[in-house]
Amino acid sequence: MARITATIRPLHDDGSVCAHKVTSTGKPADADSGCTGRTQYGAACSADTWTFTSSTKAEVAYVRDRHLRQHAAPRAGGTQQQ
Repeated sequence: MARITATIRPLHDDGSVCAHKVTSTGKPADADSGCTGRTQYGAACSADTWTFTSSTKAEVAYVRDRHLRQHAAPRAGGTQQQ
């Protein structure tokens, strides 16, 4: 079984990934880079269609971890290993 992941990525206002250097406030470190700045963070699950975005990385991490734990939970009616 493949490992299920949901990597947190910094995003621009239009939802594209921000790979540029930014200041602690999310503004572009280099004004000539063409970067509009980081406005949010997002994560998407590799196993299903779940996605989540927020202005804070901590909230995305919390919700992502909660979602990933659901994949690890035993299924109803299934057997549990002890």
